[in-house]
Amino acid sequence: MASHQEIAGVSDQDFVLRMVNSHPDRFGEDFWHYIDAQVAPHLPSSPCIIDLGCGPGLLVRDMGAHFPGSDLHGFDLTPAMIDYANSEVEFVGARPNFGVLDITKNPVPLDDHSVNLITMAAVLHVLDDPLETCAEILRLLAPGGVFLLSDWIRQPLSSYLAMMMANVPPERAEAMEKAMMRLSVAHNKYTIEDWLWLLDKGGLKVLDHAQIRSEHFCAFVCQAK
Repeated sequence: MASHQEIAGVSDQDFVLRMVNSHPDRFGEDFWHYIDAQVAPHLPSSPCIIDLGCGPGLLVRDMGAHFPGSDLHGFDLTPAMIDYANSEVEFVGARPNFGVLDITKNPVPLDDHSVNLITMAAVLHVLDDPLETCAEILRLLAPGGVFLLSDWIRQPLSSYLAMMMANVPPERAEAMEKAMMRLSVAHNKYTIEDWLWLLDKGGLKVLDHAQIRSEHFCAFVCQAK
């Protein structure tokens, strides 16, 4: 599968820094309120949690702090992301298991029906066949387990570019706009209705969905049908 970096034409290191710097905005207070209301009631006291497309590992770190005693795993296509997670991120308690993985080519190295929470943030939209990934998620989910998808939803191009170009220095504006135009094809792929249909087609029942971050994103709380 093509990475976000390949689509946008940016380096791995630039993308790592972008993910690190934007993390507080992407996973702020509203996100955790939503987790407590819609996800936490379905989890055991010491859940097994996987973040697929974990980036620099910050959400895995935060999940460990939010759910002490969790068995934590993070997988990403980009080695630079995993290197950052392993070398730069501090964790409370046992260190998570991080690994480089292309989920479109290899299964997640965990047992069937062993995972209580699978998170995937802004990754599924870029996969050529998301239904194959839904099948892998179903294989991994424990009875009563939850898949939390947070992903882009289709917006007018002008609205998308305005958000992505906010606070870009003038000297970088031209290059950044070209990169964001390339990314817009991937980001503006699915409506909320498309996601609901796709998840249902993939064997997942949507318990709740909400735009908790901005008008450009939607979160979907799912279980196996």
